[in-house]
Order: sequence, then structure tokens, then C-alpha cells
Amino acid sequence: MQPGAKIAEREPQHPTSGGFLRDIVFGANDGVVTAIGFLVGISGSVTDQTIVVIAGALTIIAGAASMALGNYLAVKSQREFYEQMEKIERWEMEYKPEVERDEIREIYENYGFDKQTVEILTKKVTSDPELWLKVMMRDELGLAKEDSPTLAGIVIGLFYLMAGIPPLLPFIFLRPLSRALIASVVVSILVMILIGATRWFLNKGSLSNKVVETIVIGLLAAGIGFAAGEALNFFGISGVSI
Repeated sequence: MQPGAKIAEREPQHPTSGGFLRDIVFGANDGVVTAIGFLVGISGSVTDQTIVVIAGALTIIAGAASMALGNYLAVKSQREFYEQMEKIERWEMEYKPEVERDEIREIYENYGFDKQTVEILTKKVTSDPELWLKVMMRDELGLAKEDSPTLAGIVIGLFYLMAGIPPLLPFIFLRPLSRALIASVVVSILVMILIGATRWFLNKGSLSNKVVETIVIGLLAAGIGFAAGEALNFFGISGVSI
């Protein structure tokens, strides 16, 4: 547990649920954007609704797997980098302690503490090797230890699926294709509103700005997908059926 975790729990204005906010928003937003962009694009070039459903499902599943594995590798790499820097700092603390103490002094001087306070803090921090190491990692190198790579991968993949599946559902339950497409766009906008509201809940600020920003980005992606579908039609790749 982080040293200030209990303090944050007592203050509702500092929600502690935002630790995976990046992965939640990135996964969900990419899921709905990829889904609606692909579905709008393929609906403009394919006439068979079964193909739209199969291709859409495969795209969403593949996208979720790619996001999950990619995020796992990214977080794992960042964590490995942190651990490598940690080893270097430990070595320096053991074999160059005076240099490292001077760096601690410089850190607190840069915070604006007076000389006497700097010496008190330096003595306190360097008396505890683990605290010393944490201060060096955070304040000298600007590094924070990443959360579990496995959990990070699961979170982003799960939210990708949760946001990517709803736009596909109208194509399964509604006919004809044009009606399903309209319903899919509406469902996608509702998902984007929920993502924007989640961002607002954790970050505060303007609810309308968060929601509008999310929707605009999503619809922009859908427009690109539609343009790609029209490009296929232009080159005569359309009307595919089974």
C-alpha cells in the first residue's frame, strides 16, 4: 500500500479507483472506436449481414487480444526498466554513498527547504535504505513502479471487449443492414457517453466537455471507416456475399 493511501481513502474528492484509468479509458475507447469504425466501413462495401457480423466479431476479438498482449508487454517492459534502474541505484548507494547523499541534499534544496531542514531530511532518509531508494527512484529518476503487467493486460482487453461488443449487437438482432447500422451508431454514441462520464467522474472538470470530446473522436473514427468503405466501392470491391 502506498504511504498516503489511507489518507486518500478518507477524502472522497481523491478517488483511489483511478489507478487503472489509463487502461480503462484506452481499452474502452479503442474498443468502441474500432468497432464502429470497422462496422460503418464494412457496411458500405458488403451487402451480406452475416459477413458483417462474422468480420466484426473477429475484428473485436482480435483487437482485444492485441490490446491485452500489447499492454502486458508495455507494462512489463516498463517494470523491468524500473527494476534495472533500482539495481543501479542500490549499487550507487552501497559504493558511492556520499555522492548519493549529496544528491538527496540537492533534491530537497530544489524543493526550497532551508539548509538545516535539508540536513535533517537527508539524515532521516539516508538512515533507511528502502526509503532512500524510493526517494531516489521517484525524485531523481522520476520513475514509479508499474502495476501488475498481467492485470494491466486483462483490464485493457476486458474493457475493449465491453465497449466493442455493443455496436455489433444490432447487426445480430436487427434487419435490414441499414437499420442495424443506424442502431449501431446510436449504441456506440451511448457507449461513448458512458466513457466520457467515467472520465468526468474520476477527473472532474466539465462533464459536457468530456462527453463531447469522446463522442467527436469516436465519430471521427467512424467517418474514416466510412471513407474506407466508400474507397472500396470506388475501386469496385463491394457487394460481397456468401
